[in-house]
Amino acid sequence: MKENYIPVCRPLLPPADLIADYIRRIDGRRQYTNRGPLVQLLEQRLAARLGHPEHTVRTSASGTSALEVAILAAAGQPDPARPLALVPSFTFAATGLAVERCGYQPYFVDIDPHTWAVDAEALGHHPQLDRVGLIVPVAAYGVMPDMRALEALHAKTGLPVVVDAAAAFEQILDRPDLISETVVLTVSFHATKTFSTGEGGAILWRNADGQDRAVQLANFGFRLGRQSLVGGLNAKMSEYHAAVGLAMLDGFDATRRSYAVASGHYRDTARGTALSGKLHLPPQISSAYAMFETDDQGTFLRAEDHLLAAGVETRRWYEAGLHVQPHFAGCAHDPVPVTDDLCKRLIGLPMAPDLSAADVASVMQALHHVTTCTAVA
Repeated sequence: MKENYIPVCRPLLPPADLIADYIRRIDGRRQYTNRGPLVQLLEQRLAARLGHPEHTVRTSASGTSALEVAILAAAGQPDPARPLALVPSFTFAATGLAVERCGYQPYFVDIDPHTWAVDAEALGHHPQLDRVGLIVPVAAYGVMPDMRALEALHAKTGLPVVVDAAAAFEQILDRPDLISETVVLTVSFHATKTFSTGEGGAILWRNADGQDRAVQLANFGFRLGRQSLVGGLNAKMSEYHAAVGLAMLDGFDATRRSYAVASGHYRDTARGTALSGKLHLPPQISSAYAMFETDDQGTFLRAEDHLLAAGVETRRWYEAGLHVQPHFAGCAHDPVPVTDDLCKRLIGLPMAPDLSAADVASVMQALHHVTTCTAVA
């Protein structure tokens, strides 16, 4: 590894001294999990920050478990006559795996090239619709899909719609009206996300009865006792992770400002650098990412190689799409030309709340060697 190696992702969670007061509360109560007081406080504070009732936010042990619980709470186990779940191939593996864990068969669909989201109206006429029991759109890189269109899709088809909005916490925080009564949102609080509990996630849903089901499902299907009444799982957030989340929330405005500075370095440098391609930055996408879209696959491959040689780590965050990953090879899918094309041209660049202007300059200088005109999204 080069001495000045720039990692693609360098998370920064609250330091120990800022978490310590919350840890002392755990020490005093000796309740470490099972929806303890810190978990409930985190849910209350997040809901208040979003301007919604407390039941709107229910935490989970991970973003993936939040998605699984949300699917089971909204859709239940699949009807044998409707085993399919429509899922974009343009997503992280966790989306397809969560769908499978809930008993559904992923059926991969394509995305719109401009919104990076599924076309809700087109899904309402999908040729497999009579075999579909679930629809799982994705907020790719934090870019929220059209929630009103998804609500209309649910109303038209009656099919449960659960959005994997893993990286979109900031976007939802800025637009809390996106939280729906009928369409469920799940977010990730993984360390790589801008708001983090280290590992964790949450279900965002205005449906109080649905959230009661989610709490039950996340605790082995228990309700007011220790008998499993429904097929649940253990998806509870621990008090320790809630402590990290509460400390993170205390300083989240400052964290967002730090990410904005890092994104600003990219914008400022791009304006003076000749690049052929498009730089995708917040607020269009999550602050956890800086994405560069090349004009063609050849430039993409040369850029990857040159950046690595220059000591800059990059990432194919969604690889080549789920439809070509070995585990999902047996899943049916539509033609996915947009996913095929975009995954071959989209490079994840370094991002961190303390990413320096000098590091960004090194990244952009390396890109400059393989591209030639500037475009900033």
